[in-house]
This record gives sequence, C-alpha cells and structure tokens, in this order.
Amino acid sequence: MGKNYFDASIGLAFSLMTFERYRKNGLLQAELDHVPGIRGKCKGYLQIVEGKVTSCFIEDKSGRRYQTEKNMLIRLDNERGPFEWTLQPLPAPPSSTPQANAASQPVPSAPTPQVIARLDLSTLRGWTPQQQLILSAVFDVIDGKRSIEEIKTAVPLLPHVVEEALRVLLALKVIRIVQS
Repeated sequence: MGKNYFDASIGLAFSLMTFERYRKNGLLQAELDHVPGIRGKCKGYLQIVEGKVTSCFIEDKSGRRYQTEKNMLIRLDNERGPFEWTLQPLPAPPSSTPQANAASQPVPSAPTPQVIARLDLSTLRGWTPQQQLILSAVFDVIDGKRSIEEIKTAVPLLPHVVEEALRVLLALKVIRIVQS
C-alpha cells in the first residue's frame, strides 16, 4: 500500500464493503482481462463517494468508455480475478459547519467555493456528455458567495452528486474552497 493509493486487490466485493464502512472517496481501478464484449485488456473503474459507488465504467484500450454495473464488475472479479484493484483517493468534501441557532448566535463561516480557473470541457476526453454536463452545471453556479450547502440546493442534482462534482473541480484545480 503506497501513500497515494489503497491496495484493494483482496477482492472487489470485500474492498467495497470496507470502503463503505470507512466512507472512503476515490476512483477504484484495475486492469481487466477477458471482459465479455471487449477485445483485449481494458480498465475497470468505480467512482466512490463516502463509501458509496456513484458510477462504474470500463474503458477499452482505445479510450472508449462503457457504462456498467457494480455487480457485473464484482462478478467478473470473482470469476476471472481477483484483479489488482487500487483506490486513488480524491479530496474529501469540505465539511459543512452545523447551523447554529440563528436567533441567538452568529452564523458560523461556511465553506465557499471560488473559481480560480476556467473549466475547459474539451480537456475532459473520455468523459461522458452527462458527466461533463454535471461538472458544468455545478461550476456555473459557483460565484464565490454561495456556500456548498447553497450550491447543493441551487443545482437540480442529488447532494452527493454535487459534492462529487465539487471534488472533481477541486482536483482539476479550477476552484478552491475558502471559509467565508
């Protein structure tokens, strides 16, 4: 196990249960062999947010992505693996400060995303149009004034999807999080 990734080669099903228990965030990936419908070696990916799998896909050697289900990857790992799964951690979401009693106490500072660079969707090769749309929707409401919680309510997406998009935007270094 290195500093930048977690070894999850003990088996995908067990690793996913462990990551869920410890609420890990990251991109779980492995090189796969003998995937039905795909010629040659390819890579399997599972995106994990707070221990929950939010998306799964397989990427062939030409970079084409195929959406898949978690259970299909588990079955493939059980039948033809175990493969060498590694979890590349993503930045943890900034935690929101619990709301204080507004009538009697001042509101604590809330983490607020700020734009620090332009989001260039053309650099996101291999990302699905849906993934690009999600990133763009979240990026577009970041104005340096809205807190993370306000952004979650401003974008018509599930809160965990917005949080993951913020993590990706942080990793892309197009936003930063400041305490307002």
